[in-house]
This record gives sequence, structure tokens and C-alpha cells, in this order.
Amino acid sequence: MRLEKKQIDSGRDFLLYGLSFLLLLEWLLPLPYVTDTGFISVFVLITAVFFFITYLQLSVIISMILKLLVICYGLYLVFFEGPFFSTEWLIVIFSEVRLNVQLMLVGAWHELTDLFRSFLFFVLLSIMSYLLFYWTVHARRILFFLLFTVVYVTVIDTFTIYDATFAIIRTFLIGFLLLGLVTMYRMIEQQPLYSAPKLLPVRLAMLLVLMIGTGGVLGLLSPKFDPQWEDPVPFVRAAVGIGNSADSTMQRIGYGDSDEQLGGGFQDDDTPVFYAAASKAHYWRGETKDFYTGRGWENTTPAEQRNFTYGENNQFVEYEILETELAFAVESGERLFPHLFYPGQLLLDDHIMDVNLFQDVYTEKASTYNEAGPVELSNYRYEYRYPSYQIEGLRSSTEQDPDVIKQYYTQLPDNLPERVKELAVELTEGATNRYDQAKAVERYFGQGDFIYETQDVPVPAEGQDYVDQFLFETQRGYCDNFSTSMIVLLRTLDIPARWAKGFTQGEMIETLDETRDIYEITNGNAHSWVEVYFPEVGWVPFEPTRGFDANIDFIEPEVEGEEANTEEDLEEESSEPEVEDVFAELQGDDEQPSSSAGQMSEWRLPFGPWILSGLISFLILLGLLKNKKIVQYYLLTKFARRNDDHAFIQAYERLLWLLAYVGWQRKDGETLREYAGRIDKQYDSTEMLHLTTEYEKIMYGGQVSTSSWIEQKNHWMSLVRKIDS
Repeated sequence: MRLEKKQIDSGRDFLLYGLSFLLLLEWLLPLPYVTDTGFISVFVLITAVFFFITYLQLSVIISMILKLLVICYGLYLVFFEGPFFSTEWLIVIFSEVRLNVQLMLVGAWHELTDLFRSFLFFVLLSIMSYLLFYWTVHARRILFFLLFTVVYVTVIDTFTIYDATFAIIRTFLIGFLLLGLVTMYRMIEQQPLYSAPKLLPVRLAMLLVLMIGTGGVLGLLSPKFDPQWEDPVPFVRAAVGIGNSADSTMQRIGYGDSDEQLGGGFQDDDTPVFYAAASKAHYWRGETKDFYTGRGWENTTPAEQRNFTYGENNQFVEYEILETELAFAVESGERLFPHLFYPGQLLLDDHIMDVNLFQDVYTEKASTYNEAGPVELSNYRYEYRYPSYQIEGLRSSTEQDPDVIKQYYTQLPDNLPERVKELAVELTEGATNRYDQAKAVERYFGQGDFIYETQDVPVPAEGQDYVDQFLFETQRGYCDNFSTSMIVLLRTLDIPARWAKGFTQGEMIETLDETRDIYEITNGNAHSWVEVYFPEVGWVPFEPTRGFDANIDFIEPEVEGEEANTEEDLEEESSEPEVEDVFAELQGDDEQPSSSAGQMSEWRLPFGPWILSGLISFLILLGLLKNKKIVQYYLLTKFARRNDDHAFIQAYERLLWLLAYVGWQRKDGETLREYAGRIDKQYDSTEMLHLTTEYEKIMYGGQVSTSSWIEQKNHWMSLVRKIDS
């Protein structure tokens, strides 16, 4: 049913409609946590534009055309690259829509493409903008939508990993304010309070905000009982078959066992895993993997015990013998592991703390076991060799890689997109050795539009390569995205590289003695990085993830003078980020743009500044035109100083326009005298009849008088002041 067009009160109705938009956002924000929906910022932007178009109260045809164009633009932002002013992506959209409509007609709902699903979602959002406009502006009823929003947020918070603590607070504050304002305005409109103070709605709204704020603060500060019932969530989950599926796109961060399907966001978790007493801050390796499937990592190497003998220092690497002790935080309820976490190279034989030790020569996973099976140690101590690498030696490495290294660590999927290989060649152009090639690829991820993101991270579609998606489409992700992408780029150049996983250095929480500090390693420190093979050295770690520093010791050759600007100097100049800061709000290093610049590049809107400037200008102009007080003031100021012969005719016609603007249009078939009588009755005056009589004398009687405006000026100004007062 088409709504009768209603005259909008620019202040009152915009406030109500804007609050309803904020309520709708609480439906959108959890989507990355419970679905594989990415680009949530684009959906929020497009929804805001839908609300704006609906608020303008344009004709149905124009509104539908504008919203369809906005939907196409939204699909372009999410799914397409290349020039915006091109028909190619529009043709693809129309082809996808036609194909998916055919699938729907035959009932193949499961085969609908992601583009068409996003198209339907955009259509739903445009319909919601219309429905909320009807509920808030026309019907003045919002309780139904508020109740469903509260239920939705609480269910999402209860049965998913989405933390809705602040979402629930926002929902109640916005919802109760909106509900109170809607109820108040509905009562005022149904029973007009002509004798009430003019600022009564504002005063009531301020009182409502004060009451809600006071009630919220008191509720927050008041004492609360502990839960009296057992948590029903596990029982409900079991009853309906809801669990932590391996295919979930949003999970809690931590050291996992399966890496076959990468992608999707995770929720930060600072629960301690273990504490380490060490003399250096360094990464803690758990294991490495060799086989990239296009979606994740697997192990295909044979199980083979490492020979625990190492060579001495050489021209490429120097080793320092260190000792560390690990103690797991069993009191936090976190899991133990049937293998060791260690930096550098372990100096162990086949035993540790009276249990057997098996360190795989390929994966370097140091498993602990006894005759009964795997053993999970809660604490252990060991010695290890920590390397420092001579950059000049790495650059001069000329030996060939062993065949077994090439076999396992240069593997790539057969269907890897060609543009990945082309990018690797482009990045390493001019680099003549393996070290410089690896550093060139590593530096690439600290430049451009790459963003460290842990939550709004999409999962590759069926048949889509994980690395290709990250490099050329999303450019947003966390350590798995960065490390896997660097390895794949290096392997396209036949450089052996492998995927290492474990934990970052953690946070130093206490100084134990002059040589050792205690580090706390949490679930939030779970991490993956890159190790590149050098024949004379072995595996050398690299850190491509933006905002992270592996504290790897690369030693530059000695140069004379103080003008040499070495990599080590650059690393010392850039402050090392704290782990919590990395996961919460990244601080860019010297080679990276600032975080604010990174956030701006996240939108990647074509002609973004021009669109934003045009939108702001349009909003300002609309605000001026929609504000009746501004229009009245403009007309009064314009004609107050006029005394010429043509002033009266122009002023009367402006008066007719103003009356129509505020909602008192002249009806079809209604004469000017009848119209004047209706206006005078509405405003309890006689000014309109005087003005109309004078206007008819001039227009129909041909009685042009230079004194018409002087005689009728007071009537005109009095009526203009009364309009919408």
C-alpha cells in the first residue's frame, strides 16, 4: 500500500529516523561473527544512503531507481576492481541476476552465488529503510522493532562468540530514547497543545535522556547477585546441535591443531597459556607445515627423527647458547600440549623430564610421549641455540637446495592464479640473491593498502584461492594471511619456504634476575610466520605480518664512517609494539603509513572525496531548505526593504509557495477566495483575505497601484510570521 506523502518536520523526524538507523546497525554489526559476510563497512554505508533516499520522500519511481543504482555501486565495491565508469562489471551483475533467478525458479537455492546473495541483502536493507520510516515517521510506533532487536542481540551474544556487552547497552539506550520520543510526539500530534510552551518537546526529550542515563548509571553501580541458576547455554547447544564447528568463520584466537581451512575472523582472548623465564624476547615455535592446498596447510612429509647434533658457527650464522623454563597456566583452564614450544634450535637428546622426545626433522615438532601415549607437560626446562644471521653471508649463498627440500617446500596448487606469480616477479625485480628477494616480499606487506584485521575477515569462496583473495581483493587479514601469502609468492620463484606456527614473544611482566625476565604468553599471542631455506644455514625466519617484529638478529657487514643506514638501525629506530596493542589498535612502523591512513584506505571508494564532498554539500543545502524557520527568515528579510511597484505581486506569490511548502497546498478547483478563507481560519486571522483581494484587483482588474505593497506589507509580514509558529 502506498503511503500518503507526509510533510516532514526536519528536526523531529530526522532525529527519530536517525535513531531507528542506529538500531538497525545492531543487526548488521554481528554479521562477520556469525556468517562469512565481509566488507561490513560497505553494507553500513549503503544502508545509510538508503535511509537518506527514503527520508527525502521522492516519488516511488525515482526512489527505486536511485536505490538500484546504489545497490549496483555496493556490489561494485564488494566484488569488482578496475575502473568504476565501465560497463563490464554492470554486465556481469545483470548476468548473475538472470542466472540466479533461473536457479530460484527450479528450486536450486543452495547454488545461489555470493554476488546474488549480497544483492538480495541490499534489497532487504532498502526495504527496511522504508519500513522504519513508516514505523517512526508515519505510525509513530517502534516497540515491535525494539523488542526484536533486543531478542536478536541477546541470542547472538548467548549462542555465538560475538560479545554484545556494549551492543546491549547501546540498544537499550537508543531504544528507550526512541520509544519515549515516539510516544511523546504521537500524544502531542493527537492532542495538539497550542497553549503549551514551544520548547516542550525539547524539554521532555532532555528529561527522558536524563532519566535513561541516570537509570543506567545506577544499574551499573548497584550491587548484583551472583547467577542463581546454572548456565543453560551448554544444554541448549547440545539439544539443538550447536557446537564449535571446524567450519565456523569466527572463533576464539589460540593455538589450533587444524590449519586445513584458513580465513574468517576470530575473537581476541588474553587468557594466559604459559609463562617463560628467558633472557631474550623471541617467538616460540610449535611446528611447521609444508603443503599449501589453496585453502590452508597440511603436512605431507614423512615422520623422521632429527639427529641432535649441530655444527659450529660459520660465516653465515652465529649461535648463542641460552636456557629457558616454561610453566603452563593450568589454573586458567587452558589446554596443555603434547609437544614443546621453543625458539631457535633445541639442544636435547631423545628425553626431557623423564619422558621420551621425538623431534621431527621436517616439521620440527618436538613431541613428548611415553609407552602409554602422548604426554602433556605442565612445565619443562631446556637449552637451545639462538641464531644471529650475517646478512652478507646470506646474500652470498650459492649452494643448491637439496632435492628433498625442493620436493616438499616449493610445492604449489596447480590452479594457483597466474597473477600471483606475476606479482612475485614484479616485487623481486632487481634482487639478485635469495635474501634480498625474501626481504623485498616481506617489505611489500608493510606498504600499500594492507590492513591488519582480526574480525572482519572473509572466508574464500568455493574454488577461490586463499592467497589470491588476500593479495588482490581484500588486503585485510591477520598473521595467517600475511605469512601464507609470502610463502606462496616465494615458492613461485622456486625459493623453498615453509609455514611456522606458535606464539609471539608475549609480554614481559617481571624481571627475574640480571639475565632473565618472565614473559606471559596468552592465547592472543598465537601467531604464524615464514621460514626460508638457505643451503649453508638452514631455515631462517621472516616476519611479513604488519605491525609485528620477530626480534630476528640480522647483522649487517661492518662499514666505515657513520653514514651507513643499516637495517638494524632502522629496526632500532622503530619502536616495538606491545602484543596487546598489536591486536587492539596497530601502530604503524617507519615504513608503514599511519593507522588513520590505513583506516581511510580500507573503504577504497572510487572518487570517494568527490562523493563525500557532494553528499555533505547536499545535506547542508537540504537542511537549509527543509528548515522552515530559515525559509521564513529569508523571506521576511528579502521583502522587508522592498518598496517598488512589483514587490506586492512577488511577495504574494512567495506567500503561496510558503503555504504549500509547510503543507497548506491549494486544492484542485479551489478559488483564491476560498483558499484565503481556509488559511485565515487556520491561523485565526484576516490577513490572507486582504492580500488576496488586493492581488485580484491587480491581476484581474488591471488596477496597478504603487501603494499596494506599502498598504499590504504589514498584513503580509504578520501572516508569514504566523505560518508554522
